[in-house]
Amino acid sequence: MKLSDIKTEGNFKLLLQGEPGIGKSILSCSFPLPLLLLDFDGKADSPALFYKDQPELLDGIDVRDLSSSLTKDPIQELNDIIDKELIPQQRDGAMKYKTIVLDSITTFSRAVLNHIVSTNPGIKRTMSKQGVQPGLQDYGILKREFAKLIPGILSLPCNVVMTAHMDVNKDELTGEIIRGPLMDGAFSAQLPIYFKEVWYMFSEKGKRMCKTQSDYKYKCRSQIPGLPDPLDVTGGYEVLKKYL
Repeated sequence: MKLSDIKTEGNFKLLLQGEPGIGKSILSCSFPLPLLLLDFDGKADSPALFYKDQPELLDGIDVRDLSSSLTKDPIQELNDIIDKELIPQQRDGAMKYKTIVLDSITTFSRAVLNHIVSTNPGIKRTMSKQGVQPGLQDYGILKREFAKLIPGILSLPCNVVMTAHMDVNKDELTGEIIRGPLMDGAFSAQLPIYFKEVWYMFSEKGKRMCKTQSDYKYKCRSQIPGLPDPLDVTGGYEVLKKYL
């Protein structure tokens, strides 16, 4: 195989980071329909309200409210959707959805960690007034589960948008300020590696903007030639069409 044989077109795989309420869900729900919204934040009412005057868009989005997964097995619920619904569609060559949105990986990771703690009572953990604190083994299980799950989701032949809240930490050795996706466990540092597009969303003068390239503050990237940095995404997915 030569480099000229490699296909450069394909589906959009986006990790969309930003502060709460900045419009990540709204932008995600503007992607090509039909769209499956896996709602772990329990805030699907936000895009529903924003697009209330676009009934065609609203009818093209299926919502799975998974915010109650704190009391269930969120990994199993998501795997059931992938294994029993999406993979059979892929095998038949007839994907029902053009876009899958997981909103957000922050809440999802927290739900997974809580489930790991509650279902593995044999692991030795520290007790505090706030309850049982997760131990190193819990975080190890969490990292292993995500290392299996994320590549499987991204391998589906459709657009995949994963939202994440922002986390800010300081490296104790170098003093460097590190910004990245807010997740429980050490997998947060690896998550962006799996995505071709890693953007940071922010607001500027009433417009929704996305940083698409890295600077001293944010580690972003884009493989789309000519994509502006920052990119005005106030118009949703429509503004991306001329670059794709």
